Amino acid sequence: MLSNKRNFCGGAFDNWREVMLYEKCNGICSWCIERHGYHPREHVPVEILISLLRQDEATHVILLGGEPCLYPQLHQLVEGIADIKEVYLTTNGTKFTMPFIIANLTGLAGINISIHHYDLSRNQAITGITLDEETLEWAIAICRHLGIHTRFNCNLIKNEIDSAQEIEAYIRWAKERGVDRVRFAELKNAEDQFVDLAALFPNQYGLNENPYIEGCNQDAVLWGMPVNFRQMCGLQTKKRPQPTNPKSVNVKSVLYYDGKYYPGWQSQRR
Repeated sequence: MLSNKRNFCGGAFDNWREVMLYEKCNGICSWCIERHGYHPREHVPVEILISLLRQDEATHVILLGGEPCLYPQLHQLVEGIADIKEVYLTTNGTKFTMPFIIANLTGLAGINISIHHYDLSRNQAITGITLDEETLEWAIAICRHLGIHTRFNCNLIKNEIDSAQEIEAYIRWAKERGVDRVRFAELKNAEDQFVDLAALFPNQYGLNENPYIEGCNQDAVLWGMPVNFRQMCGLQTKKRPQPTNPKSVNVKSVLYYDGKYYPGWQSQRR
């Protein structure tokens, strides 16, 4: 059984290269999928990563972790590839200040900021990361000045952002902060905290109970804000039906900080 062709595992997003840039993170998210992931011991020099990415056929690069903003040579890496690639970065916002952005992130096409509640004290309880409203707004403003698109990433968590009303409140808060887009994602392999998007918006926005077949990525506009919804299929959560004989069109390789390409995200040490 093949997945929906618009899904990541169904052949979409072929022009994207994910980079596991840094294994360390200063967050405490209980559902983190990378906490027990594969973390090579070797770190190759940044020049090798630049060379590999410049030769890579992918036109878009997204820097991930861990927390990629903790990577010591981040400025050098971005500067080394941004002239020929569209470079994006996903961060918990720990370094998201105007001076850091100007010094390290100039040249990026976009930044995804993982904030899981519009009440930043609640976000701190979830992630362990302290964010300041004023600093956040000024940082987003400098991104706009530099031509860097910004998106808030919010994981839906039971007893946090877990209803249509809470999603609306989050979107209105995000609009006031000045970001360009918002993504709402269901949790992977965290059934005790799982929030079902299809139940929050029945028969709306393409949300469905079988994302493997019907599509796991949906775009919409809610309350004037461009929104992306990311659902989990039965391969990622027990809350959804397990696909019968699932087959991927291709497994996207991920470049790790040891300078090697691996077939997808490695869940166990080799």
